[in-house]
Amino acid sequence: MISMTNSSPSHYFSPQSIPNSEPNSNAPKPIRMKTLRMTVKGRHLEMSAGNGMFSKTTFDDGSRFLLKNVLPAIEVLPPGALVCDMGCGWGPIGCFLAAHNPSTPVVMCDINARAVWFAKLNAKNNQLPNAFAWCGDGLGAAKNEIFDVVVCNPPIRAGNAVIEVLFDGAHRTLKSGGEMWIVIRTSQGAKSWQKKLQGQFGNCETVLIVSGYRILKCTKV
Repeated sequence: MISMTNSSPSHYFSPQSIPNSEPNSNAPKPIRMKTLRMTVKGRHLEMSAGNGMFSKTTFDDGSRFLLKNVLPAIEVLPPGALVCDMGCGWGPIGCFLAAHNPSTPVVMCDINARAVWFAKLNAKNNQLPNAFAWCGDGLGAAKNEIFDVVVCNPPIRAGNAVIEVLFDGAHRTLKSGGEMWIVIRTSQGAKSWQKKLQGQFGNCETVLIVSGYRILKCTKV
């Protein structure tokens, strides 16, 4: 087992027991690592992924579209800003955000302990001291109004109730003026989610429609 050495992001969360992000030693399947060499806007990262998580063999199109569209917003954040990759998986979005913005802390979180283990490994191997990974159920343990940006490729197949909890957590933990960026397939209810988020945030903009995906942005008022 590879030892993780990057710092805990516990100071961003309410005091409580933080789950161990190591994969369950009793998991029925062993970790089978795959190395992915990825380039986004001239930035090269070598990432590792494995079984038991979403898109284990490639950087999925939805996440790639989301990342390319959110990067300009991240690059103009003021000093001291804080970014969250909610539902980070093995960390491709969060690691690229951290690599492009070395002075901005990026917190990656996921309920899948194995995915978080890989996110930590990828942050460490790509020398990203500003990237942190935390295992938990959405942002339920996060402190109020601490994030300037929350980025999410939501697990639509988990069901509406799960997605609503994730979006509620993002709304609560965003600062006033903070933004949530998400990607959802049009065929998986993007228009319906846009209407719900319009009611929750008071606004929800369609930033881009491409290859069956919609990039949505909400600003907390």
